[in-house]
Amino acid sequence: MREIELKFKVDNLDSFIEKLRSLGCEISEYINQADTIYVENLKNTESVEGSVWLRVRKVNDKIEMNYKKQSAKKSESQEIEFGVDDYEKANSFLKALGYNEWVRVNKKRRYSKCLNANICIDEVERLGSFVEIEYLIDENDKTIDYEEELLKIAEKLGIDTSNQVNSHYDTMISELED
Repeated sequence: MREIELKFKVDNLDSFIEKLRSLGCEISEYINQADTIYVENLKNTESVEGSVWLRVRKVNDKIEMNYKKQSAKKSESQEIEFGVDDYEKANSFLKALGYNEWVRVNKKRRYSKCLNANICIDEVERLGSFVEIEYLIDENDKTIDYEEELLKIAEKLGIDTSNQVNSHYDTMISELED
C-alpha cells in the first residue's frame, strides 16, 4: 500500500471538529498513542527518498510495528503495519536488528472518515494540534493527483492550507531536542 498524506497545523481544533460534524462525519473517541521510532543511523535521520523508519506503537493496550519507506514525494511513503503481542520484545527485536532508538512521540488521536479521506485529529505532546488527511491506495495506482485531491478536501474542511507541515512528528520533536 501507498500512503498519501497531508498534514496541517491547526490552531482551533474545536472549530475544525464542528466543521466535520456539520458535514455529517463521525469522530472517534480519543486514543492514546506512544511511538518509539527507530533508524539505522542516528547521524542520518533526514527524510529523503529511500529513508526507512521503524516504529513500535502502543495504542491504548494494543501494540503495533510499522515499517515506513519515504518515496520521492514528501507526501508519500510505502507502509507495512501489523500487530505484535509484546511491547518490550518488539523494541528489543528492532535493537537486535541493529536499529537505534531515535525519538519518542506521544499523542492523543481521534479518527474520522470524511469526503472519502481518512482524517486523523492529533494533539501531539510538545508540538500542538494537527490534522492529517490521507488516502491509502494501491501501490500501482497512478490515476489521479491524490495530493491535489487532499488539498481540495482540506479547503472544504476549512483548513488554512498555508499551514501545511511537510515534516513528520518524529522529526519535529527531534529538532526540539537539538
